[in-house]
Amino acid sequence: MYQIKTDMHVHSIFTNHAYSTIEENARYANSQGIEAIAITDHFGPLFLSDMKEGMFQIGNRVILPEEICGVRVLKGVEIDIVDHEGNLAYYDKKSPTNPEITVQERVLQSCELVIASVHPWEKFRPATKVEHTKMYINALRNPYVDIIGHSGRAGMEYEIDEVLKVAKEENKIIEINNHSFDMGPSMICKTIAERCAELGVSIAVNSDAHFAYYIGHYDKALAMLEEIHFPEELIANASLERLLRVIRTDKSHI
Repeated sequence: MYQIKTDMHVHSIFTNHAYSTIEENARYANSQGIEAIAITDHFGPLFLSDMKEGMFQIGNRVILPEEICGVRVLKGVEIDIVDHEGNLAYYDKKSPTNPEITVQERVLQSCELVIASVHPWEKFRPATKVEHTKMYINALRNPYVDIIGHSGRAGMEYEIDEVLKVAKEENKIIEINNHSFDMGPSMICKTIAERCAELGVSIAVNSDAHFAYYIGHYDKALAMLEEIHFPEELIANASLERLLRVIRTDKSHI
């Protein structure tokens, strides 16, 4: 049985379809024996009505203590991949506080953990497998990105081996998202996990909790990993110590 002591994909009430505060998330995580969580609220045009408000809200998390309710709380973000070039949200917008950098840079420099995810919507539709592959490869090569989020349910099919080889080269993590298993049997999470195991690519097993009571609950993801005998040593977030050996939390000098 795998032991996953961190949850690196947790939303707070800043995400307008999530329902717990940061403190509530930390308190529940502590009750479940979780030693660390990352608050990774959405940042992108699909989820934000006010870019500037979102920038200041996420950027100001530097004021939070490292530990809340006995749990290490990483200041994170789930930022949208917004085009088939693999660009991240607001890469083309200048920061209102420093026109020398973009809004994307302003936000990501303040974060300790960055998940880059695809959320298709009317302005970002699926294209070809070749384009999706290039998209994920370019996102992985973004120096701020630590984790590619829930690619097994994004609806944009890609050449798995090509993307995973770049993830390994860049020392990046592929997420196995427990919530994806609620989306039905068509998800390709198992195939991705199998190839991660065979290619030696690190994964993160996360809840994608939008309410505190789901933090640390990975039953469906873990059942799949046990079925395929996934190597425990490739689970990057099995402990905080292991995770911090993989990710670079200080992004201020990128």
